Amino acid sequence: MTTRIVYSPSPGSYAVIRLNPVEMVRPFNDSEALNQAQAMQPQSYLVYLHWELALPFPDQPWYKFDIRPIATSLRPEDKARCISSDMCIPIYPNTKHPNGREPLRPQPEGLFPYDNCYHWFDMKARVRIRARPEEFDETSAVALDFLSQEQMLEYWDEDGLRMGKNQRKREAEAALQCSPDALTDVVDVLPKLTASVDGGVDGLSRIRDTGLQNPLDLEDADGLSMCSDCTTASEERSMCSLDDLAAMNIFSGPNDDVDVMPLVDLWISELAEHLKPEDIPSPLEMYAEFDHIANIVRQARVRSYAALMAPAHLSNEDTDSMTDDIASEKTKLILAPRIS
Repeated sequence: MTTRIVYSPSPGSYAVIRLNPVEMVRPFNDSEALNQAQAMQPQSYLVYLHWELALPFPDQPWYKFDIRPIATSLRPEDKARCISSDMCIPIYPNTKHPNGREPLRPQPEGLFPYDNCYHWFDMKARVRIRARPEEFDETSAVALDFLSQEQMLEYWDEDGLRMGKNQRKREAEAALQCSPDALTDVVDVLPKLTASVDGGVDGLSRIRDTGLQNPLDLEDADGLSMCSDCTTASEERSMCSLDDLAAMNIFSGPNDDVDVMPLVDLWISELAEHLKPEDIPSPLEMYAEFDHIANIVRQARVRSYAALMAPAHLSNEDTDSMTDDIASEKTKLILAPRIS
């Protein structure tokens, strides 16, 4: 096998990451933040490297990526957003899915060491991957080829359409319950609806012109609505890509608050040596860690600003009091009503 060493990891690959909270707070020279960071016990997580957000160059301290955490179960339901547990994709050799979805097949085939893994719909994060002096060994890395990446996007389009349709259906049902006149509107439109079923697509077009959005769930007759949804999803997908490109400085990436962006160590070859199958945590635990270190960093910045603005003769207790005052004033500004 040919050895492959790179200074920045390759998008499309699977990897193991672990948060490095101590290095995140070190630049602040803040003992309280350092103690809080040292008290954390970060776990290792299995992720998919979706997209590198800036052109990589050698000798950078870190590389900015969009990642997708990998789970060992079906996706948790999110009823508020109409996300169901089947909105996920198995990763081969796992072939289990409630609706029989074909699994994604990492390449080279047979090297992905986990047999119970899933991609979850609408789960992502943005991280900084620390560079290594010895660089990254991708000799045994596993990745999705172009066809598998396209298959994944098609599944996500399907889930996004279904989520949007269910949200609109729920909103329509809520409107019917809240509006006394809504039932009358539905009764008035029923003759037109009956005619539309006989009149095919032209009839459905007339119904849509009445302004009543999806009055009934026509699984068989709502072909026009479904085509419209598909077009909208495709347009949104293109616009998201354009928005991402427009927001990106190709040399430094999007204009993010990098201080709070998680700084992680990464391993991309021999995954099972760095994370055993039985030890893969939930992505929800990863998000909790990221939120925790972001709060530590924000508090350190407030203390740093307070120390910078404090006169030299003030004691540490006075500086702490100023920090509390600054935080209190920020809260007042956030909560204060706008004056038009």
